[in-house]
Amino acid sequence: MKKLKRNLDILLAAVLLFSSLLGWFVIDRYFPDFYFDWYPVIPVFFFFFGLINISILSKTNNKNPRKPVNMFMLLRLVKFLLSFTLLGIYYLINGENHFREFALTFAMFYFIYLAMETYFFYRTEKELKKNF
Repeated sequence: MKKLKRNLDILLAAVLLFSSLLGWFVIDRYFPDFYFDWYPVIPVFFFFFGLINISILSKTNNKNPRKPVNMFMLLRLVKFLLSFTLLGIYYLINGENHFREFALTFAMFYFIYLAMETYFFYRTEKELKKNF
């Protein structure tokens, strides 16, 4: 399980780094008015939440088959609530200034992370069943 956790951590870092650089390049090159100062906060938010997600999912036991699914759904709920909290904090600090751009960029990263999160759960479940 440690090898899987390490591989998922590396995959998370690579995908978020690639997505961040690609997003920054597209915004800088084609939509310079779209850039906002909080852009780096978005990938960092998903990176740290992803590390926590991988760590928690890799520590779930396989004795109770419902526990990993319940933990996965709980983590999704927490991610959803933290995402809206971050959007709210941005709005309270910056108001309408680039809020639409921030929300659209955040949504793109949210969907990228959602796909990765599903893959993480799939790989973790596969590993748990293999060891069971």
